[in-house]
Parts: sequence; C-alpha cells; structure tokens
Amino acid sequence: MFIGPGAEVYKGQFVGIHQRPGDLSFNVCKKKAAATNVRSHKEQTVVLDIPLDYSLDDCIEYIQEDELVEVTPSSIHTCKNAKPAKKTR
Repeated sequence: MFIGPGAEVYKGQFVGIHQRPGDLSFNVCKKKAAATNVRSHKEQTVVLDIPLDYSLDDCIEYIQEDELVEVTPSSIHTCKNAKPAKKTR
C-alpha cells in the first residue's frame, strides 16, 4: 500500500501494488459489503500493511509512460495521466 487508512484520495491516484500485470480500478471510498454466506458470526478483522514510504527517486523509477508523479511541499503521489499524450507518426 502507498497510503494509510483515513488519507485523502482522488481519482487516478495509486493506492497500492497489484500482484498481476495491468491496472486495477476500484473505489477505495466504498465500504465492502458484508458477506452473507459466512457460517460463523465472529467478526472478521482486517489487518492492513504499513504504507510504503517512497522517495521522489523511487516514484520516478516506479512509474510507466502513462503515469505521473505529483510533488507538493507536504507529499509525493503517483497517479495515472488523465490525458495521455497522443502518439505522432
């Protein structure tokens, strides 16, 4: 994970690493629906990993052609480029 619980997020921002190739889009603000076919009535606890703290150099090495690194005085974020550059012949 790149961000911790309770952090502000926006559309296109990277929030973690997917183990398969390709991008995975989902809404991190939506609450997961409770499973109805659970046999036990015990509460299931979710354990989150500690967010990874990437430096600017790490982020630049991590991104691909259609991705951006956003740098502000307080944070560094990676995200998808909303308007990818058109290829010219």
